[in-house]
Amino acid sequence: MAAPSVSFPGAEEEKDFLRRVEEGLGTARSDDAESVDSNFDSNSPVKLNRGSSSILATLACQKYDAGEIRAEFKTYQSMLPKPDELLQEQHSFTTLREMIAQDDIKLPRFLKYDVEGGIKPHHALCSLLLGDTAEESKKTCAESWRSCLVNTLFFGYLHPQLNHPADFIRDQFNRVAHSIPTEVVTPQKLRKKIKNEGLPVPNYFLDPEDHKQFPPHIALLVILQDGEKESRHLERLLYRIVFSLFAFLAVILRMVLEVIGGAGAIWGGSEVFTLRHDGNKELWRWLSVFVGVLCLLRFFTVTAPQQEDEGDILGPAGPWSLRLPVRLRAVAEHPFHYFVRALPPSALNK
Repeated sequence: MAAPSVSFPGAEEEKDFLRRVEEGLGTARSDDAESVDSNFDSNSPVKLNRGSSSILATLACQKYDAGEIRAEFKTYQSMLPKPDELLQEQHSFTTLREMIAQDDIKLPRFLKYDVEGGIKPHHALCSLLLGDTAEESKKTCAESWRSCLVNTLFFGYLHPQLNHPADFIRDQFNRVAHSIPTEVVTPQKLRKKIKNEGLPVPNYFLDPEDHKQFPPHIALLVILQDGEKESRHLERLLYRIVFSLFAFLAVILRMVLEVIGGAGAIWGGSEVFTLRHDGNKELWRWLSVFVGVLCLLRFFTVTAPQQEDEGDILGPAGPWSLRLPVRLRAVAEHPFHYFVRALPPSALNK
């Protein structure tokens, strides 16, 4: 006869409590052990002190506001690569820890392990972006003029493209800001919350279904560097002129090759195959024009930006997140997207 099972009062509550603490601290192995953005160390013990861990984690997240994150950044900003280099090389969590530790500088809390009192990078990023002041999202006079010009030229169907990495990161976050949970949750639950509301997951929340994403600690550092004006070299007039001319020439060349090339193929082919003579020359001329018009319609259909376009069509954080050769190829393949996009600005950026 099997021995009856014995249950102690509060046993199930204890198990449920431990599970919730693991999820709240972001230390659950099932989620963190496979995450690229993880400050979970398998060689370190996991802190699970009943009655204090969840409260301490909550208090730590509340105290780790945008001001404290920016204050920490000033202590190690001089040793970081430039924003475009961070996005292109995507330094790992461990690499950045070692880079900062070499100069005997105190690690920021989003680069610490859980047992060191660390905060998840995606939590710190959300805290920073949610704590941004309204002034940071206001448009400059030049940006407002550019937006007005583009909207006028394209009758409001297209909008200025965001090629600056920090602007790209902020825009993606602003679209899902209202769905960000206020409590501490794991990356998996954060992505699920966003998807459940039918919103696209930002490119820096490490969606396992999208291999073109980059870690949130990189996005966090890019935002911090932008706040300290360390990304001003990305806005140089020379860079803008060179890439704008390159994109403009790419548009013209594609139009010439596809439109004029299609019409010319009909006109030249009729002569090669001796189908065209003095009696039907006018017919073949109009036939060539008709084919040219069809090629023009195809050109705009294929190359015009659409709202369903991928958020990383010019790179996971815009063209500056790609190395120069790859950046040139991306702009050559999608020249229209370098100037305009169909996705309207987020509500917070209007």
